[in-house]
Amino acid sequence: MMEWGANMDKKMIIAIVVVAVVVVGGVSAALLLSMKSEGGTVKYVTLAPKDMKAALSTNQVDAYIAWEPYVSDSVAGGDGDVLMWSSAIMPNHPCCVVVVRNAFFESANGVELTKRFLKAHIDATAWMLDSLDHKDSANYTLLINMAVQFTSRNSTVVEAAFEHIKYGYEMSSNFRSALEEFTNMYVETNMTTDAKLTSRGYTSVSDFVSQYANGSMLDAAASVAPSDAILNPSSPIHLGYLLGDLHQMAQVVAQNLTVGGTKTLFGKYGVNVANAVGAPFANGGAEMTGFAADSVDIGYLGAPPAILQHLNAGIGTTIISQANSEGSGLVVKSGSGITSLKDLVNKTVATPGESSIQFLLLKIALEREGLSLEIKT
Repeated sequence: MMEWGANMDKKMIIAIVVVAVVVVGGVSAALLLSMKSEGGTVKYVTLAPKDMKAALSTNQVDAYIAWEPYVSDSVAGGDGDVLMWSSAIMPNHPCCVVVVRNAFFESANGVELTKRFLKAHIDATAWMLDSLDHKDSANYTLLINMAVQFTSRNSTVVEAAFEHIKYGYEMSSNFRSALEEFTNMYVETNMTTDAKLTSRGYTSVSDFVSQYANGSMLDAAASVAPSDAILNPSSPIHLGYLLGDLHQMAQVVAQNLTVGGTKTLFGKYGVNVANAVGAPFANGGAEMTGFAADSVDIGYLGAPPAILQHLNAGIGTTIISQANSEGSGLVVKSGSGITSLKDLVNKTVATPGESSIQFLLLKIALEREGLSLEIKT
């Protein structure tokens, strides 16, 4: 029998603990991020997703991780292959959310405008889900046409991209658990700290998520009725969203789908909505800067940048709805010979930025293979 003596090798103890965790319950993403990687290093650079395909084809990077349709765009064009979908890294992970600026919400008519906005978001999501379930319908064709115009990609690309995105607005217990996991990842990797949580008035990660992801407006929006009048005719809601991001297609539908004649879904519920200054944004971090400048009232962006910049920069925002889950992928150049994550050692991967969910997912996937991720200098 092994004796637990004082001279037992510390590395052996650590190894036994890690193995025990794997056997008993699996390794959490946060633990994976905290474990030392000894199998090699992958470099990363930050690029706007719109520039990733060109960077890959000209050998400026060896791979990239992005949201749809920037993944399917490379695949359909024969330029890239998907090495790994985000669903394989973290199944059903939440991605984009709807965020409100707290000062807007607390302003005159802010609560009512937010409820009406969310009702249009709910209807748009339901319409998309029904359209995607009936691909022989006129509504499906209309959805594809909207997506083509929004993304400036052809129908082949957007139809392929839709296959990898799950739309939904509800903030379930699984959604909240994932937000807690994202936040814990940031703490584990020192991208934020427990001190930041405390300074913002939160007692724990769980307390933070319970307050920051506020489902009360979704509940209130369910009873919103159509309106004959626009509540804010001369003061539009300033909308933020990311460039060509199919994850955020609900806002496109709400702005363009006409119902009962000439009204859009936003018009149906009595809200005037206009693009914010700076929209569309290159990534969620840039959009959060727009929130900080009071130029964005309500916006669609990834949950991780909303979390990180709220905690680190004190940007006054609240998550009020989900927009989608999954829908990202790690792309390598066709014919590159890269067939595994370990083939990326000493190579360069483009990400949308350190605060993006794509960056977190890449880091998780690499850590599982014993690989580390470092910025390219």
